[in-house]
Amino acid sequence: MNLTPAERRALLMVALVFAISAFIQWVRPHKVSTKQFDYTLQDSLFRALSADTLKKAPNAPRAQTSPERRVKSAKKKKEVLKPKSIDINTANASTLIKLPRIGPKTAQAIIDYRTEHGPFKSIEELDEVKGIGPKTIERLRPFIIITIPDSTGR
Repeated sequence: MNLTPAERRALLMVALVFAISAFIQWVRPHKVSTKQFDYTLQDSLFRALSADTLKKAPNAPRAQTSPERRVKSAKKKKEVLKPKSIDINTANASTLIKLPRIGPKTAQAIIDYRTEHGPFKSIEELDEVKGIGPKTIERLRPFIIITIPDSTGR
């Protein structure tokens, strides 16, 4: 195998680099450092601050609700419908909205239906109103009464 002088020098350099690296590893072997940061102090601070925050949290007011909003929601919670308390033939939109599953659009749809077709004769007739189905009728049944006015207007 005849090598040119440049190839011999390159091969000699590779062998020299290999020998030097082997010698360095033998004299001073590479050690993996297993030192890790000690988080004990940070953990104890976090626990102390978290415990302090958790103790104050139940008594602290919520940031997103204003006092006015809390009063309004408390009034809504106290307002419980009594059984058979709303007459759907005479109730206005604000009264109909108090019923479960009835919003402003559905309340207006009930009033529009009542205006167009006359007073409701039965609770089942509510099924004809857009937005009200059999399940909603069953939820409304305990709160609704139906009074049919006389032909004399009473």
